[in-house]
Amino acid sequence: MKKFLFAALVLLTVNGQWSMVNGQTCVWKNGHPLVTDPDSITFVKPDMGAQVVSSETGQVATKIQFLYPTTDYQGKPIWMSAQLLIPNTQMADKHIRKMAMYNHYTIARSDECPTSATRDAELPEILVPIGFSVVAADYEGFGETGDHVQAYCFGEANARASIDALLAAREWLTKEGYTLSDSIINYGYSQGGQTTVAAIKLAQSEYRGKVHFMKNFAGAGPYDLRLTYRKFLEWEKIGQPAVLPLTIITVNELMHMGLDYKTVFTEPLASNVKSWIISKKFNTDELKDLFGSDSVKYYMQPAYLDSTNVDMQVVLQEVDKHRLTTGWVPDQDTDIKLYHSLNDDIVAPENSQQMYDFFVANGVTGAELDTTSLTGLHTPSGTTFAGTLLMQLMMW
Repeated sequence: MKKFLFAALVLLTVNGQWSMVNGQTCVWKNGHPLVTDPDSITFVKPDMGAQVVSSETGQVATKIQFLYPTTDYQGKPIWMSAQLLIPNTQMADKHIRKMAMYNHYTIARSDECPTSATRDAELPEILVPIGFSVVAADYEGFGETGDHVQAYCFGEANARASIDALLAAREWLTKEGYTLSDSIINYGYSQGGQTTVAAIKLAQSEYRGKVHFMKNFAGAGPYDLRLTYRKFLEWEKIGQPAVLPLTIITVNELMHMGLDYKTVFTEPLASNVKSWIISKKFNTDELKDLFGSDSVKYYMQPAYLDSTNVDMQVVLQEVDKHRLTTGWVPDQDTDIKLYHSLNDDIVAPENSQQMYDFFVANGVTGAELDTTSLTGLHTPSGTTFAGTLLMQLMMW
């Protein structure tokens, strides 16, 4: 079993090269490949392309990038981008045996989103060798909507982007003559964990009858952003210091609060919010170096390290709208596994404990909380989450 797991991970991580399907020539338009026969695409704009995932062991899957209609964080119609990974064996017989909806973790640089051509193979790809077709949405702020401020930790907005991408992909597959199984799983880590739970909530309300997740796997999600902020103040240091500025900047920009960043952050961050963060030119590790410290006292003004501060209260009231540990009633037959390392240095493990307590309080018998499989800090635990997920699904 361990050898198979290792082989599967190697299959997807060695080289991480991409090659074109059947030598097809694609014209690139606004960062998206234009398929040579756009008339065959009926549910999306004709900006679509196909590539083959390659490794030393050969070609294993076809990657299709597509645009699809959905709504933005305000509920306004918008086109977003996503990718669909199909095992080549399933392309051959046109039967999708199992599907997965992947919700991506915190990213800050534009080329880290799922449809990015420069992105390394990661969580969307790990399930391909065990027979899953995987849909991964970029979320607002990346890919097709790269000129927007990202909807960071706006759980419902990102969940809607993911579900609409999944439904669009299934519609296209059906029209292309594929038969589809209803065996769909929903998974993600970190911000993706939050999106995973938000997707359960959305699927059981607005999308009931359209999508049902047979299994859900959520790793280390910030299900209560106020709680997460409170733990930041206790810790003082954050393993990924960009997450607090990302949260405040997102709320300020998307909700048009008009905060003066020089009253929120210290220098040099205060003068570089646009060039460092809104520009999406740097990943979270690079932002940490630019900040100069992982201590919140170093780059945050004292007023925003005080939850009783009037302006910070307004920010917290906005993030409370995305709290998932209260305010809804999940179906009692929900199958959800929550994973969290007790040594997490970015998202406090209390998030998953409270999320689990919420499910149990609402009679969800299929809820599980695992705080032993992941034992490291937040980022390396993401790799462990991937391996644990793969082991869980290999025999499913």
